[in-house]
Formats: sequence, C-alpha cells, structure tokens
Amino acid sequence: MQELNTRNEYTKVAYYYYKLGMTQDDIAKKMSMSRQRVNRILKKCLELGIVKIVIQEYEHQNVELEIQLETRLGLNEIIIVNNSDGEINESLGAAASSYLERVIKDKDIIGFSRGRALSSLVNNLQPINRLNLTVTQLVGGLNAEEAHINSDYIVRHSSEILNAKPCFMYAPIILENKQLRDSLMKESFFTRVYDTMKACTIALVGIGDMSSKSAFVQKKYISKAEYDILQSKNAVGEICTHYFDIKGKIIESGINDRVLAIDFESFKKIPLRIGVGSGPEKLSAITGALRGSMINVLITDLETAKALTTIL
Repeated sequence: MQELNTRNEYTKVAYYYYKLGMTQDDIAKKMSMSRQRVNRILKKCLELGIVKIVIQEYEHQNVELEIQLETRLGLNEIIIVNNSDGEINESLGAAASSYLERVIKDKDIIGFSRGRALSSLVNNLQPINRLNLTVTQLVGGLNAEEAHINSDYIVRHSSEILNAKPCFMYAPIILENKQLRDSLMKESFFTRVYDTMKACTIALVGIGDMSSKSAFVQKKYISKAEYDILQSKNAVGEICTHYFDIKGKIIESGINDRVLAIDFESFKKIPLRIGVGSGPEKLSAITGALRGSMINVLITDLETAKALTTIL
C-alpha cells in the first residue's frame, strides 16, 4: 500500500510539473514539501518510467550521431542532414542558413568563401533582427561562369537579406603571378579589405577537394608545377585556397603567392569557422580539415558523417 501511495505521490508531482506547468516551488508549497524533495521526485519519475520524455523526429535528426562526433572531434557543433533523392547542396544550404541565423549577433563580421552549398545557404537565408552586421569575401572571384557560386555574388546577396554592409574584393581569386599580387596588396583599398577579413567573427567556407570535380583542378587555375607539388605532397583538399594533407598539415606549393584570399593564420583566428561539405569525393578533404582544426562547426550529410566515425 505504501508503495502505491508513493507512486501516486510521484505521479501527482509529475502531473503538476509536466502537464500543468507548475514550478517546483509552487508544487512544494501546494504539497507541503521542500523544493529539494520535489526535484528528487521528478528525477525518480524518470528513473521509474512514470515520465517518459520523447523527442519528436529524434531518429530523423541524427542527434545521437551528432553528439558522438562533436565529443570525439572537439567540435562546437555538427549538423547532419539526411540523404535524399534531391540536390544535397540544397539540404546542406538550408541547414547552414538555419544555423547561421541562430548564431549571428549584433556587430558580427561574416566571411564567405565560395561554392554551391554556400550559394544555397544564402538562397535559404531569412532576414533577422541584428544590428551593424558586415559581410565580406574571404577569397576573390573565380570566373564569369556559374556566377551565383562565386564569393562576390554570395556576399552581395547575403548583405541584402541581412541588411549588412558588404565588403568586396573586386578582383579574381588567382592572379597570373606573384608580382601582380604584391602590387595589388600595396593598394590601400586591398589593405582595408584584408583588415575586414581578419576581423571576421564568423567564417562560412566550402571544403574543396582534389578530385576531377574540383573547380581549381577542372578549370586548370593551378599551374602544372603547383599541381605536381600538391600531388607529390598528398594534398587532399583546400579551404580558402590553403591546401592540406589528410593529417591537416598545410602544404606550401607556391599557389598562395598569387592568390587573393585570407591568409591561413588569420583564418584560424576567426572564432567560429563553419565548414560545409559532403560526399565521398570530399571525405578525405573533410577528414584533413577536421584533423587540422581548420573548422569548429561541420555541416554535412548522413553518409559522410557515418564514414567519419570509421576514420576519425
């Protein structure tokens, strides 16, 4: 009988708390017990199964896998989207835009690289009530083809949505030689652009790979000598034109002597570095980026996330 009375007491406390929305203090006064006892009873209700907490859509949200990888890799956060028959970059972009809207604060300076996922991110972005925002390119433009995936387009579009001040480079990402780059870098305009990039509080970057699908490889923006060096040193990917191997070690190939992009040390100092990418062709690049702590937030798909658990 005492056991039944105790269970009834526990059930009543749970009902007051979870169904009626009463505070623990209110329950304590109503039932003439201490607040500490109410707290202990609520914990017991979970242990005994009187209360069962169900998280809606739990299986679809991959929460357990996200937390597992966050803990293992020391990431601020990982967001996993389910693989579907649709365009994966659309799903990644939607997830990335939702995350960005959640973390943006007043006075943030947000830097973008380039790519389809980031373009999709901006297409899904919604206006938010934040003050004194700035958005900037982290790399120059690439070419006139597929202009919507270039950093300048992404910055222009996001500045309109976020009511932010845009900062443009008005220059290509890769120049013909070091002399031209050095000459441009002496101009006060580029000095101001680089100061803005270095002051970024949030970076959103695509994770490039070394496959035949890579824009730099496909369009032959990398010279043969540079490409040979990258291949000989086992490069697997790049972020903002900074190439690295599977261990996350930066590879010097000479290409950064002629690119307009944020320098690697300044990039690593940005507090929130969000990498967006997925797919088997990018798996090695994502692995290297994580091992090198180049990003502290990853937005990827379910199959890539599962593959990472077997590698890292």
